[in-house]
Amino acid sequence: MHNPYQSTATSATEVIQPPIKRPLSVWLLLLVLGVMTIALAIGTARSIWLMAAYPSVMLSRFGANTALFLALVLFGAGALVGIARRRQWGRWLGLLVMVALTAAMFLMPDTTHYANAAQQSGGFFGRTILMPSLMLLWAYRFGFSRKAKRYFAD
Repeated sequence: MHNPYQSTATSATEVIQPPIKRPLSVWLLLLVLGVMTIALAIGTARSIWLMAAYPSVMLSRFGANTALFLALVLFGAGALVGIARRRQWGRWLGLLVMVALTAAMFLMPDTTHYANAAQQSGGFFGRTILMPSLMLLWAYRFGFSRKAKRYFAD
């Protein structure tokens, strides 16, 4: 006999499950991505203000650069929203941001002046081995760990 007033859940544990907490790796990415997005938004707003103040001097390339920065701001804001709302696409956008940050570490030239060869080799080790390894660990914990999979599960 079917009871129409019975709960649709199969067990009490499904009904009384506490909400899943955000892993530390998600909090860190939200912080880093938020700061980067705010900085890009401020820079883009200043560029647009400069273009409005001096329209005859500005080149078309300057407008293209501003459009690129505006697209990056929208991408960052979208990634923030996706990660905060636990969407799968937010998880993949977050991983894409981490890959871009790691690639930027390799592509940016090292302009540090070292006092001796020991400091130079330490800087090389940190830049080419230690930091990418930490980024790889962070990306794993953000996108593929058990806690992250539970966090982003729909």
